[in-house]
Amino acid sequence: MARIPKLTTTLAYDRYMAGQKLVSSVNRPWRHLVLRSYLEPVEQELLEAPGLQELTLMTLASGAEHLERNLNGRWESADLRVGDVWFVPPAPISWRWRSISDEPLSTVHLHIERSLIDSVAEQMELGGSRELVLGDAMQFRDPLVAAMLAALHRAAADPADSRLFVDALVHALAAHLLQHYSRGRSAAAGSPAGLPACPERFVPRRIRRVTDYIRANLAGDLAISELAAQAGLSSFHFARVFRRETRETPHRFVTRLRLEEAARLLHATDQTVLQIALAVGFENASHFSVQFKRDYGVTPLAYRLRG
Repeated sequence: MARIPKLTTTLAYDRYMAGQKLVSSVNRPWRHLVLRSYLEPVEQELLEAPGLQELTLMTLASGAEHLERNLNGRWESADLRVGDVWFVPPAPISWRWRSISDEPLSTVHLHIERSLIDSVAEQMELGGSRELVLGDAMQFRDPLVAAMLAALHRAAADPADSRLFVDALVHALAAHLLQHYSRGRSAAAGSPAGLPACPERFVPRRIRRVTDYIRANLAGDLAISELAAQAGLSSFHFARVFRRETRETPHRFVTRLRLEEAARLLHATDQTVLQIALAVGFENASHFSVQFKRDYGVTPLAYRLRG
């Protein structure tokens, strides 16, 4: 272990991986997280990797494996299958594994910035309970965490999935981990802690304030934290009450309004597809075209020609 550093960065971590990279979010404009997936060797005798400051979770996208890790001089092992999750402590680790399935062996690696965990913990008013206690778990089963990791993996491979969707999902994942796995809290914890005092009669007015803000700022960078601040709510509470009031997630609401405005501009102006994409808040023309066709059934140019 002496030939590798004790800690490294998320970007540099890739060089220590043994598999063939399948998906990466590094070039996506995502906040607070990096996700990669790899097609792994059927058998790996030894892989040494440094620790990471970021919260790192791993899961299997396909196959099954007998995985062993050496942490602080002690080997431990587990048989892992799709749906299992394991936590990577911020310390150097030796790994070895072999496939125990006929399916290809592929892994998903998610790295979440500690600053996001701290921010969500503050919103939840956890105080000293913000420290996550996952380090002793070689594996744990949490269907919601596994589903969120799978959704983020799909988003990293799909150019049509927006930053707002990913932003909301990683905030929800951080809140779930803090609610159920922070020090002093157990998986049997009850209703989410730290919800701001907000009488129910004020919620519709706050959500209307947000929807008005979205309509006025479609071209802007609409982060979930920014929208929540407009409502005076925490990010995880905001997403829940927004869906209750509008019957749509914040991501879907913003996307729908952006596409409606784009459709209007395609008929009412002679702006290029790229100009319209940027004017309504899409990252590029390709992302816009994929999402437009998904909702309207035709490409933006075909929609314009159809009149």
